[in-house]
Amino acid sequence: MALVAPWPSIFAFDFGRYLVAAAIVSGVIAAMPQRFLDLRRIRARLPKLKQRRREFRHSVSTALVFSIIGMGIYYGVEFGIFRVYSEIAEYGWLYGMASLVLIVAAHDAYFYWMHRWMHRPSMFRRVHRTHHLSVAPTQWAAYSFSIREALAQAAFLPAYLLIVPTHEIVLFMWMAHQILRNVVGHCGIELVPKAWLATWWGRWITTTLHHDMHHEHGRCNYGLYFTWWDHWCGTEHPEYSRRMKELIAVLDRATDVQSW
Repeated sequence: MALVAPWPSIFAFDFGRYLVAAAIVSGVIAAMPQRFLDLRRIRARLPKLKQRRREFRHSVSTALVFSIIGMGIYYGVEFGIFRVYSEIAEYGWLYGMASLVLIVAAHDAYFYWMHRWMHRPSMFRRVHRTHHLSVAPTQWAAYSFSIREALAQAAFLPAYLLIVPTHEIVLFMWMAHQILRNVVGHCGIELVPKAWLATWWGRWITTTLHHDMHHEHGRCNYGLYFTWWDHWCGTEHPEYSRRMKELIAVLDRATDVQSW
């Protein structure tokens, strides 16, 4: 029993970060004026309660898989297999900040190519179909994966930690960023401020519209945090840029939401 002693805490963390992020985004959406939601809603069709329950159920099983992998990482750190450190002085603040950028960029690259692989006809039904049952996803779909996909998603971190020394705080910040971006990307409402959407650098950040079009059309818009892999590899949906410009134009005309 001592071998599994840390598991409840690891599961509580993995499930808790999903639950907290989805609940926060749900609360933000519930607090927004209806006019704001109407302007920024990606699709007219609202998901039914049955879909949300299915998304939640699969997300619980994903958190279970993540916690099992997490327990392996825990013991791997204990035995010196994975390169996680707790003293910032060991590598310095500059390295710590750079390592946060590195893990985000590395995860984005891993996700893009893994995501494309999961959309191969031979793999889609066996691995990725569960996630795409949500054609119009909600924030609760962030971890709505099959067991196979959950394992593929979880494989990034142990592989990364075999190579790159990473501080505990950097890991926590990356995990918080990952789940928040994932939840926002599935929520069906474009929550990114208009001022960001309209900037040149905003073009390189994935938006709710970007990922929603992936669920709508399938074989396009594979990126997680950034759009550059889709740009470089020619997998961005040809209508994404036009639809984003139309959304920005609508928001420009809506004087009551200019601050967004």
